[in-house]
Amino acid sequence: MNTPIKILLPIFVFLLFTNSLFSQQPNVLFIIVDDIGVGPIPNYEPTSTKANMPHLEAMMNEGITFDNVWSNPVCAPSRANILTGKHGFRTNVLNANDLATLSQDETTLHEYIEQSSNGTYSNSLIGKWHLGGGNGMNANYDYPNESGIEYFGGIMSGGVQGYNDYTLVINGQATETTDYITTKFTDLAIDWINDQDQPWFCWLAYNAAHTPFHLPPTNMHTQGNLPTDSASIADNSLPYYLAMIESLDFEMGRLFDNISASDLDNTVIIFVGDNGNPGAVVEAPYLSNRAKGSLYQGGVHVPMVISGAGVNRMNEREDALISFSDLFSTMVELTGTSLPQIHDSYSFASLLSAQGDGQRDCMYTEVSSGGNSDGWASRDETYKYISLANGGQRFYNLIDDPYETDNLLPLNMLTATELAAFEKLSNHFDVISPVSNLEKEEIGFKIFPNPANDNIFVEMKSTEKQYFYIFDISGKEMNRGEINFENETISIDELNAGMYFIQVGEEVRKFIKN
Repeated sequence: MNTPIKILLPIFVFLLFTNSLFSQQPNVLFIIVDDIGVGPIPNYEPTSTKANMPHLEAMMNEGITFDNVWSNPVCAPSRANILTGKHGFRTNVLNANDLATLSQDETTLHEYIEQSSNGTYSNSLIGKWHLGGGNGMNANYDYPNESGIEYFGGIMSGGVQGYNDYTLVINGQATETTDYITTKFTDLAIDWINDQDQPWFCWLAYNAAHTPFHLPPTNMHTQGNLPTDSASIADNSLPYYLAMIESLDFEMGRLFDNISASDLDNTVIIFVGDNGNPGAVVEAPYLSNRAKGSLYQGGVHVPMVISGAGVNRMNEREDALISFSDLFSTMVELTGTSLPQIHDSYSFASLLSAQGDGQRDCMYTEVSSGGNSDGWASRDETYKYISLANGGQRFYNLIDDPYETDNLLPLNMLTATELAAFEKLSNHFDVISPVSNLEKEEIGFKIFPNPANDNIFVEMKSTEKQYFYIFDISGKEMNRGEINFENETISIDELNAGMYFIQVGEEVRKFIKN
């Protein structure tokens, strides 16, 4: 039976409208690479030995190179920071081992984009996950999908036994695979992107250049015919590390070549490293014990390059302070939803079209891996403060001393300007609630009695569920929980006598435990 024209016409008009709406929304391709700080990346100071990265350099020529981007010192917290827009002390993702599982109670970036766009965007995470679900016989291979990822294809753990020997998981189904992993992730991305018929968000997480160091296929790098025995690699790992970086640039180029020209023209591309170089492959002026895993610049200063749709600044550099948490709200805004600030995330989307002041006057990062490098750090445009869990403190002028060789402490040696910066940056709460031009939402609460002995009572303006966090004066979290009623009793019996802070929403109150 023929369908009446009067029925077909509205359907046809609807499809035209839908396709027009989709075409106006840019795709977002987020490429995060593993264990790569600024050192080996072209056009970044200071090291002289650079990887050959023509495709990344093309992005630099066509977009913006960011000079002051901070990650976490290790990979899992960095990824959780981006996925949630929250610092690790809020999510409890603080290292790459026992504190590397992202709770499924968190709203991930993928979920937020899907909800805020009313399903307009399809989403994927391809490559390294490393945020829960485990590996091996007791693994939950559905964990990424259960965390809001529509399509997951990659590895669950932080690393692989070999780049040709790993367990590949695709939407909960695991298979042992021998395909070269950097190439395999690119193939998965090409296939998924070309299968989409609506705007898409693709998170592509290469595990290069994470160990094991090795020599990639010859056509993917310029480091030459190096010996491949383990002794040679251990004796001088740097050229193998550079070859691995070049191999992912090669695969980025293959990915770009296999996306249709019209689709690529409508895609904003973001490239970042997830933390600094491993100590075995750092070059001067960085030190091996101030690399990945540390709070020094060698551990947290990472490259970021953005080009493509909506990026109107060509071959420019940007020195605004950018924290990894800021990528959450920024990518949401790129998909069409206004989100200038959420949690610890402050959008820098406006910087893609015009130079201006960033929303931050300071940044924060942290790590808790059980070693001497544990602690937290903060910085503003000039100064950097490090608070180590062992009680050590460091304070540097990053303009005069970008590689942190001259600790300005003790306090009695600081100038008035330095002392003011120290007092600001050493206050945990001044840093995690940075100054911006935004009006912060005020939860509104009172605490009493103050001082208190066994309990404090929190009186809320709102009856909606909120979360509270209690910190000591060094910024260490002592307690957390939910507040569900207008008046909530919180036990502080286990706290030692002293001054503490309680945070609800963006507001912080001091109290004394007797």
